[in-house]
Amino acid sequence: MALMKENGLEGNEWLQQLYEIRDSWVPVYNRVIFFAGMNTTGRSEGVNSFFDTFVTSTTNLKEFVVKYDQVLKRIVKRESDEDFESEHKFRIVKDNEFLLKHAAKVYTRNIFNKFKDEINEALNYKVEEMTNADGFQSFVVKSKINELQKFTVTLDSQTYEGMCECQNFEFVGILCRQILKVFVRLDIDTIPDHFILLRWRQKANKFRIIDSEGLVHDDEKEESEALRLSHMCQESTKLACMAAPSYESYKIYIETMNDLSEKLLKISSYVPPPINVCHEKDDLHSTERTQVLLLDPNISQTKGRKKDVKGKDATIHSGRLKSDIELGLNKKKKKCNLCKGIGHDKRTCLENPMSKANKGQNILMPKDCFE
Repeated sequence: MALMKENGLEGNEWLQQLYEIRDSWVPVYNRVIFFAGMNTTGRSEGVNSFFDTFVTSTTNLKEFVVKYDQVLKRIVKRESDEDFESEHKFRIVKDNEFLLKHAAKVYTRNIFNKFKDEINEALNYKVEEMTNADGFQSFVVKSKINELQKFTVTLDSQTYEGMCECQNFEFVGILCRQILKVFVRLDIDTIPDHFILLRWRQKANKFRIIDSEGLVHDDEKEESEALRLSHMCQESTKLACMAAPSYESYKIYIETMNDLSEKLLKISSYVPPPINVCHEKDDLHSTERTQVLLLDPNISQTKGRKKDVKGKDATIHSGRLKSDIELGLNKKKKKCNLCKGIGHDKRTCLENPMSKANKGQNILMPKDCFE
């Protein structure tokens, strides 16, 4: 309102409406709501930049569905790779950094790095005042760099549940530097469980199962038959892989499955479907009655191969390439139109006085030609 009065915009209806709904869009009013540290602009930019590599202005609806499926697969693959690195890659922590050692065991790699930054920033703060009232302890934490930065941290004396005025844990899900400074003051070496969100743990994805509709939390199996079936199939596959290497483990697996089947039949109304029996005789008779005319496949016109002969002999293929000698033998012989001989033409005929064979020789001409 002060900005509106300063610029003479008290009568602007649009600004007045924005001010009335400030609880919905001003970040300071949403600090108590968990957003994992995201804001409206950040979510939009992140999604847009992610889809820019798959979707363009010319992408149609069919291509979008296919590429969207590729995006989801890439997300799952990236999460799996990150889970593997978080679980198997060792993070270097000093022996006297007890909170960091505990964080390295429970947090994923990215969340651990953010938690480590908060621990390092906690060195720039100091605890000045402490008060006790009704089982709660209140601490005033001030910055050593900027004296104007002052926050009040309230904790339960027994469970260490509480909050800080900055509300970083409520908004981001990670403990703030002020609470961590109080933990150091109280010699708390491990992070309380209520300050560790399940989504930031290393094994968070192991509480989820993969279904045709995506990744769903494990707790929903109690209400979904499809999720229960998917989970049981995964567990059965694991046991089968363990029992397959040896015959003894195979027998234990089969006996256990038979006992389990009997127990389930007593409490379940499920009737297994009849086993399909293949009638070989019927199949033989059916194959005899069915006659399929198989023809030669079409010959591809590759380089160096002649095309099929057309016309009357259209069904005859040219076969292999013939040599020059074979082509010369099958070639039609020449016939002379002058002497009717075979093997030469009129140009090379000896009876033709103008032929190439008679050039350069003395040709006797009749005497009448000179009279």
